[in-house]
Amino acid sequence: METAESFSTPAQRILIIDDDLQIGMALAIGLERRGRHIIVCRDMESADLVSERFNLTHVITDIKLTGPFRFEGLEIVDRVRRQHQTANVIVISGHVTEELRAEAHRRGAGAVLGKPFSVDRIERLIPVPSADIEGIVTFVPMLDEILHSDLITPQFQPIVWTENPRYAVGFEALTRLRSDSLLSDPVLLFRYAAAKGRVVDLELATATASIAAGRELAELGILSVNIHPDVFLQADRFFQAIADACADVELAPQRLVLEITEQGPLRDLSSVEAVSTMMRSIGFRFAFDDVGSAYSHLKYIDMIRPKFLKISMHFGSDFERDATKEKIIRNIIALADDFGCQTILEGVETAATLEAARELGIPLAQGYLFARPAPAETFLTPSSAG
Repeated sequence: METAESFSTPAQRILIIDDDLQIGMALAIGLERRGRHIIVCRDMESADLVSERFNLTHVITDIKLTGPFRFEGLEIVDRVRRQHQTANVIVISGHVTEELRAEAHRRGAGAVLGKPFSVDRIERLIPVPSADIEGIVTFVPMLDEILHSDLITPQFQPIVWTENPRYAVGFEALTRLRSDSLLSDPVLLFRYAAAKGRVVDLELATATASIAAGRELAELGILSVNIHPDVFLQADRFFQAIADACADVELAPQRLVLEITEQGPLRDLSSVEAVSTMMRSIGFRFAFDDVGSAYSHLKYIDMIRPKFLKISMHFGSDFERDATKEKIIRNIIALADDFGCQTILEGVETAATLEAARELGIPLAQGYLFARPAPAETFLTPSSAG
């Protein structure tokens, strides 16, 4: 099946939003035809992401998505009308009143249909598409489905010695999703979790999946796993989840590096200090990821005592051709030296960048020059393992 990203521009892109999967599937199957890209969501947060990402021609939305007292469908009408002024919005409901009908029309809905209704009734409101290209249907999974299934499938990228890049010192786990929906993009996946107020749930699920999938790679070096700063807000849960995941696969804590990303600030500093101290005491190590971008955690370097500082690919890529990037990298190297950290340069894509990193004394590097992210087994063959 083609992904939403690879789908040629259709004559129609129809977003269906209904918390009842059977209704959403029935509508999608009934409306499927050439020239249409149909996307099915079951909550407002994923629908918002779809609406931002794609140019929609039609939207079919249930009026109630989370309970009997909320009318999210009306909010969706408002948002769609702001973002896609020409989109035709159809509201569906199991209990249509005259007040609801009037309010939906006032907000810009083109039609209000009472359940049950036939797909033919919808088809009469949507013209036959003119483009003669393959049609597809994309189902966007809900967060709980992602958290409690095997949809999370980490990939890995080696971290190598700059002096001898044939040998990996370790591997970074990168979140990937077994899905053809837009949530296969990790950035959008975490935006979705943030909109649901469940970033920590997703972070711990991806971390534990990465530890399980990367267990054998850890025998070749370190295993590096990303964590959002918000995990420290649930310190006990964070520590227990990581400790249990390592115990489950008999991974020594010394093999695991927890990369604190710069996706948000470190807020509860007393909790940060307490849990990082405890985890270091039993062997876990920390890294600061994407140093130099977004939120800066460098002011907490003495508190957390990371083993590694990872220089953001924003500065690493082709830095040898940019004097400003090189100055920033030199400053990060000096800071790392002062605090006894090793630097890892991200975004190394050319031999010239690798050579420049060597000249600056950067010991470790990561990037497409060495390998693209891939499943663990890719690096477990004798030739890949070095």
